[in-house]
Amino acid sequence: MSEPPQDTPKPDSGWQPPDRPPGEAPASPERPPPYQGSYGGPPAQAAPAPGYGHPGAPPPQAPPVPGYGPPGYHHPGPQGPQDVIAGRGARLGAGILDSVLLGIAATPAVLFSIRWDRLQDMARSGEPMTDPLDLYNIPRLIGGYAIAFLLGFVYFTVLHARWGQTLGKKAFGIRLVRASDLSAVSWGQALGRQAFVYAISVTTGALNLLTPVAGILGLVGLLDNAWILWDERRQALHDKVAGTVVVKATPWTPNPYARDQTRS
Repeated sequence: MSEPPQDTPKPDSGWQPPDRPPGEAPASPERPPPYQGSYGGPPAQAAPAPGYGHPGAPPPQAPPVPGYGPPGYHHPGPQGPQDVIAGRGARLGAGILDSVLLGIAATPAVLFSIRWDRLQDMARSGEPMTDPLDLYNIPRLIGGYAIAFLLGFVYFTVLHARWGQTLGKKAFGIRLVRASDLSAVSWGQALGRQAFVYAISVTTGALNLLTPVAGILGLVGLLDNAWILWDERRQALHDKVAGTVVVKATPWTPNPYARDQTRS
């Protein structure tokens, strides 16, 4: 019985893939790295990154202390950063608004001092007005101005001491604080600040009434408010005398008057 024919090997044609040099064994397929865990248990986890509690980790940082400035800005010291100082335009707008409000409140006192009978006589007869003061009852006029001055003094002193803001300052988002540590001003500071302002106003008005030449000296009183134009912290002279400064009242700046109102 003859044996079954066996497969004869095919002769090697010598062909190799173009990316493999002749005679080199074919590359084995890539295999995944061996499993690092144990079968039936949780997979292996990577080593934790260095942090608190590990050698060489930085110490924990204390939470930021709230201060004047936008979020993320830290208050550098008792003098305060320059960007929290109220702008000159805001101070001017607040001053104008407060003056208008006080002027409206003082209007009844001025109207009460006018001599309406004298004004009617001049209108009927056509008599020219030679002296404007002839149209006023001088005692009433002085009394009216005294009431207006007292009202203004109480307005600025009480609102600054209690809230650090007049209606004008509140409308323009600014607040009066101590220049040393940006805390709430005291009643003494509020009183002294306003007393200095009114002393300049009364002196200037008196000089203007005496003689035009003396009125020129009254222009020195303009330096009080003009001082903010070149002062580094935009303080007027009355701010420097009282030790106060006007800052921005933003949602992210602390209100030193809120604690006093809570206690009261």
